Amino acid sequence: MNNLEKIKKIIPLWYAQKAWAEELLIRAFDLEKAEDILKSEHQGRKSIPGTNWMYVTHGIGVDVYRTADVGGIDFDFDKPDPDEWRLRLFFEKQYNEGNLPLAEYRELYEDEGLLQCFVAEALK
Repeated sequence: MNNLEKIKKIIPLWYAQKAWAEELLIRAFDLEKAEDILKSEHQGRKSIPGTNWMYVTHGIGVDVYRTADVGGIDFDFDKPDPDEWRLRLFFEKQYNEGNLPLAEYRELYEDEGLLQCFVAEALK
């Protein structure tokens, strides 16, 4: 599998992880919709009750993670699709979590320029 195919392979995972994070927030905080996490009473960096996950709100989005740069997803509620920056960040979080085969994705993880190039190509 070439590098472009590897990156294209994680795009469906981005959508699945986003849906999971939205559902987690809705259920953990009894929200009507996931975007309600942006209301003032939920803003900031907090733990998600009953889990070992954290979240931090930012502007019109949220970052759900296990520890800094490990696991989860960072997304904006007004963007249903990943952009280059968010997909690169997602790749790093998933790699650090061990959700991607380390040997298979190591070259992309260790070469930021290469990763950036193939993420841009995959999102065209």
